[in-house]
Amino acid sequence: MELMSLNGGLLLAVLIAISVGALFKGITGLGLPLFAVPAIAMISSVEEAVILMIIPGLASNLWVVISRRTHLHRLREHVPFLVAGFAGGITGTLLLHAISDRWLRILLATWLAVYLVQYFAGNKAAALFRGRGWLGYVVGLLAGTTQGATGISAQIVAPYYHGRALAAPAYAFLVAFTFLLFSSAQMTGAVSTNLLTADRLQLSLIALVPTLIFTRVGIGLADSISPEVFNKVLLVVFVLMEIKLIFDVI
Repeated sequence: MELMSLNGGLLLAVLIAISVGALFKGITGLGLPLFAVPAIAMISSVEEAVILMIIPGLASNLWVVISRRTHLHRLREHVPFLVAGFAGGITGTLLLHAISDRWLRILLATWLAVYLVQYFAGNKAAALFRGRGWLGYVVGLLAGTTQGATGISAQIVAPYYHGRALAAPAYAFLVAFTFLLFSSAQMTGAVSTNLLTADRLQLSLIALVPTLIFTRVGIGLADSISPEVFNKVLLVVFVLMEIKLIFDVI
């Protein structure tokens, strides 16, 4: 995809989608790929969209982590989840061509759907998704493996932290740190396999501009919204993630 060949209206729509996704990223730690990848895929391909958003994704996660670094101490209680997730990321990458992408996406869609159903039914099964104790290793391994094999894991990561009723800054920090850890290998893989070409790098750096601007705006907004509003925003993002994943599977 070459920049000069893009229609001005479509390019504007893509930049708006990236901006909206970055705004949600700044507030919740989630949402950038949800809005950006489908928008870019309209004028390119899904594969290229994923590659183009690697640098903006890493940068936005890093910004959220640095901005919320006062919550660094919270990582201690999630070591099993994070360690297992990192190991799962390596495993998933190695099994990239051996595991059916479709079946993993069905797994993710089912996981998030069950979480939403049980949440609105009284949140009686929240302990399963929170992954306390030895379950942290299981949930982390599952999240990391799907991240390595499909490039996505928010459908597992988001409910894992949501079940703890965290304030917006703490939630955003933990989610962004997790994505930063799980997806760090993705950048290495893209460079080593020459997927990040000069043209793609140029477009990726253009996408980086609205990403950083609106991630910063979102970080500022997160400090001013109430816990009730934050939870509603999160649930909206969860539902949108579920709808998109269902369409991807179909």
